[in-house]
Amino acid sequence: MFEVRPFLINTYLAICDLAITAANYLLLIAFLFRQHGSAMPLLLAQSVLPLGWILGIWLASLVYCGMYRSRRLSSVFADLRVLARASFVSAVALEGFTRLVPTLEPAPHFLLELVCLNFVVLGLLRVGVRLLLRVLRRRGHNIRNLVLVATPTLGDRLARKIERHTNYGYRTVRRFDYQHGPGAGGRLLREIRTLFDAAQIDDVILGLPASVRALTGLIVRECETRGINVRVVPDLFPFVQSDTQVYDLDGVPLVNVRIYPPDRFAYAVLKRLFDVVFSIIVLVLLSPVYAVIAFAIISTSSGPILYSQERVGLNGRKFKMYKFRTMRTDPSLERDGHWTTPNSPFVTPLGRWLRRSNLDELPQFWNVLMGDMSIVGPRPERPFFLDRFRQQIPQYMLRQYVKCGITGWAQVNGWRGDTSIPERVEHDLYYIRNWALALDIKILVLTLTRTFFHRNAY
Repeated sequence: MFEVRPFLINTYLAICDLAITAANYLLLIAFLFRQHGSAMPLLLAQSVLPLGWILGIWLASLVYCGMYRSRRLSSVFADLRVLARASFVSAVALEGFTRLVPTLEPAPHFLLELVCLNFVVLGLLRVGVRLLLRVLRRRGHNIRNLVLVATPTLGDRLARKIERHTNYGYRTVRRFDYQHGPGAGGRLLREIRTLFDAAQIDDVILGLPASVRALTGLIVRECETRGINVRVVPDLFPFVQSDTQVYDLDGVPLVNVRIYPPDRFAYAVLKRLFDVVFSIIVLVLLSPVYAVIAFAIISTSSGPILYSQERVGLNGRKFKMYKFRTMRTDPSLERDGHWTTPNSPFVTPLGRWLRRSNLDELPQFWNVLMGDMSIVGPRPERPFFLDRFRQQIPQYMLRQYVKCGITGWAQVNGWRGDTSIPERVEHDLYYIRNWALALDIKILVLTLTRTFFHRNAY
């Protein structure tokens, strides 16, 4: 059924957008008049036809980019992203059109200035309108009547969110909790129809299990025949993040179960830039410390200064991780399967101090500079232990979705050395799911204050 109210609102918004665009156009023409003096009447006469083309192209760009779609549940800045795309599309279209009709642009860069001015003015107005709507909705205006149809658990979650976000402008008229049982679907459908006949309903949110897909289809059809907007919460909701991405595979929607930090542009660029700059600073400023430790190692025990060990990093890729040597060179020591324990006879006195102070980790800044590791991230594991933990601990391999690090959220919370692996994994997954550059900086600060001479380091 065709809804009149959204159509009228979008028509009004489109008219306002065109009016503002025309006003901006005339404002720039007036600015040209001040530069050309008496040429103003000529500029006005030559501007009527080009203005029509500009308004048409601008409106088409806004419609094409989805400006007039409902964004009631979106951020107040959601329109800015759409407006930016529309500005780019219109700028390209207008620039191409001026090749055919040179009179469309009365002065060099005129159309580019118009597009930029439009983006600024319309963007400010859109943000202002959305802020005003949020205030009005909190006061009971611009409200849509909502019906929730979901399982009890999901229904509770949806109800809490709607109550918390009054700025969405929803009033929950009725909530139906679906319970499995003989004839439950039929009774639920009859109750929904009765409610639709008795009350004005604007929106329905469905959160039913996949096992009753036929019932979901019947309710959707009932809503569509009455002109009621319906949204469906997929049955995979517990496994899917709220900020996931949806892709179109030739008409088939594909939903990412989870977005990991490497999928984000900020992670790929900012984190790598931070790693490179920070590691160079450490390698340069602490070079005297490296020299003193190296001299102390060769003076107190025989063997190399550095010790390299195969570790598993991002996407399961193996690399050589470097540390200052802290153990005696003993042929009987099984390096791959050896787990250092307190008072291990293989650790040298100097090595025990280096381990407790974490100074043995300093050579790993070279691994960071080479791109094998990051400053902050889950600690890399040896292949021997990784194969064991991946079979014993669910979600252990999710740690491999990000670069391993010198320090991490698990380490600054005390989960290092011979401590609980499940707890360590839980902290690593928290870091992966909540990554931010600010969190990296916080972990670095905590590393300096908590982990030097930590009791679990030996």
